[in-house]
Amino acid sequence: MGTSVANYKVELNGSKLSAELAAAVEGVTLEDEINLPALFSIQMNMVNSGSGMWRGTDLKSIKPGDKVKLSLGLDKLQPMISGEITALDLNFGEHSVLDIRGYDLLHRLRMGTRSKAFLKKKDSDIASEIAKEHGLTPVVDDTGTVYPYIFQNNQSNYEFLVERAAMLDYELYADDKKLYFVKSRSVKAPGLPELSFKKDFERLNLELRALTRGSKVKVKGWDVKEKKELEAEAKTGDETTKMGGTESGFSLSAKAIEESPVAIMAEHLLDMSEAKTLASAAYNSRLRDFIAGEGMCWGNPQLRAGQTVKLLGLGDRFSGIYYIVSTVHKIDSKGYTTTFRVKRTGL
Repeated sequence: MGTSVANYKVELNGSKLSAELAAAVEGVTLEDEINLPALFSIQMNMVNSGSGMWRGTDLKSIKPGDKVKLSLGLDKLQPMISGEITALDLNFGEHSVLDIRGYDLLHRLRMGTRSKAFLKKKDSDIASEIAKEHGLTPVVDDTGTVYPYIFQNNQSNYEFLVERAAMLDYELYADDKKLYFVKSRSVKAPGLPELSFKKDFERLNLELRALTRGSKVKVKGWDVKEKKELEAEAKTGDETTKMGGTESGFSLSAKAIEESPVAIMAEHLLDMSEAKTLASAAYNSRLRDFIAGEGMCWGNPQLRAGQTVKLLGLGDRFSGIYYIVSTVHKIDSKGYTTTFRVKRTGL
């Protein structure tokens, strides 16, 4: 890490924290994970040594709904999350601490449940409509298929969209006031950080598992309009990415042990294009479970869920591109650390 200094900035309702509140901050944490609202936590010493009063308990300076922007970095700061406070956790004791917690604006989609019919719309149209309902700007990848009828059955908007995203191998996330409903970002080239064993990370655990289901995925259904059976298949060759490897996890597993085909019954298929989309999504989402890992490094704000990273120094087979599925960034009296979980589709 050299002479770099861990640094952070907390903005409350568009302004820097007051000198008193800034001096009381003992640590900050950011957690993000694919398809979940990102979480921030600010730990603050509650004791105001000047007045002897409990700091923050009057809800005048800090309260649920307040807007928070958190930036982290080593020397140079990088914006990490814009969100709002949802909880104040007061811990009275020897070390009285106020834990201020909140989420990015994706959490708003969890509010309440709805029963609603969507007529003649694509999933990307529905995501755009829901984003606007919550005051967010939609950023969507066109999903192509127009459905005559989709019903949201007493679900929160978040549950409903995550369910639709999983079916398509899409991802749902927020960045400030934008809501994204997009294809899995695992296919993107790294372009960002490289981490080397013994130099950049303190620990790394990788687990390679033979894949037991999904080397071939058949989606079967009934074309109501044409009154005929539909069947589409995804298999080796349909990978959206091998993450720089030469062989996919399914290919290696099948050669070492045996094939592991699965069949999925889908009701109300519209056409062969939809069947192929569903088969490919199921195949590729299962493929990302081939290698899973967890590690810790010096604080690195470039490591974020939904990014790819290049891990080096792990030998010819394990070095390469990995997809980051979650991170925890933490700054406290011990400094700045980042823990991360990654996945990979091939070797």
